[in-house]
Amino acid sequence: MKVVIQTILNIEGNRGYRSGEFFVRDSEFKKEPNFAVAVVAYEWIQQQIRESGCRETIIEKVTWNEKNDITEDVKQIQPVIKDDLPF
Repeated sequence: MKVVIQTILNIEGNRGYRSGEFFVRDSEFKKEPNFAVAVVAYEWIQQQIRESGCRETIIEKVTWNEKNDITEDVKQIQPVIKDDLPF
């Protein structure tokens, strides 16, 4: 499934709008479309944060296909850190 994701980020007081087309797995999209797109949006936002030099960033708004607001879903996503250390 191809979707258009729009983000409005506040990076240290500078607001920026970005938009891009992304592919979401059909199987995940059929189960829960908002969550599937939110995961892709989260990964893209993390890339934007790295490109800005990891400066303080506030997620103001995230939408997909211009009408589905997933801002809160994206804010709730936390990376899963695999803890396989022997101690």
